[in-house]
Amino acid sequence: MNKLSQLKQLILFTTVLLNSTFVLATDMDAKQHLKVKLDKLATYQANFTQTVVDIENTLLQQATGRIVLQQPNKLYWELFEPNESVLLADGDNIWNIDPFLEQVVVNRADIALVNNPLILLTNPDSSQWQEFEVSQADNQFIITPRELTGGIVSLRLVFKGDTLVELESQDGQQQKSVLLFSEIKQNHSLPADTFLFVMPDGYELDDQR
Repeated sequence: MNKLSQLKQLILFTTVLLNSTFVLATDMDAKQHLKVKLDKLATYQANFTQTVVDIENTLLQQATGRIVLQQPNKLYWELFEPNESVLLADGDNIWNIDPFLEQVVVNRADIALVNNPLILLTNPDSSQWQEFEVSQADNQFIITPRELTGGIVSLRLVFKGDTLVELESQDGQQQKSVLLFSEIKQNHSLPADTFLFVMPDGYELDDQR
């Protein structure tokens, strides 16, 4: 191999190395900035409007609801009528309550949240940061799993200052769900029983744990 060829290969190798280092630094910087934001969400309460569209941007569903979050790993999610349902994560289990079917389905939280970027929202001290890539544009962060084995393939979080104002998730069928938050209360104290599951009378339990 002549000196010119060696020089070209060296330049190519250096360029690839520098680009890889830049991507890594950018990803690490975005992760650090996002972690700072999420660390300020010890508790979070808001109402929301939800819009779900398919890959062709056809409207599939519109709904309203309420979300309550407490770090680490606790979440209360309620859709109001006519799409009434409740999801409750108590730190160990995730309870899905369906009033229409009068049924409760329960799963272990650690299994249900594998490769799910929502784990970072509910627990910014999670050991799973290395399983995700994070990009940032101003106060907008996009989180994508490195391995697409979960239900969510991307999660977009939008902040106004340190306040979470919008959340968008996309699943494997490229359906997008956009949540716009209002009446936000951040870092307010919550009642002790907020995340306590009580089995509704007459409901059937489907235990998937």
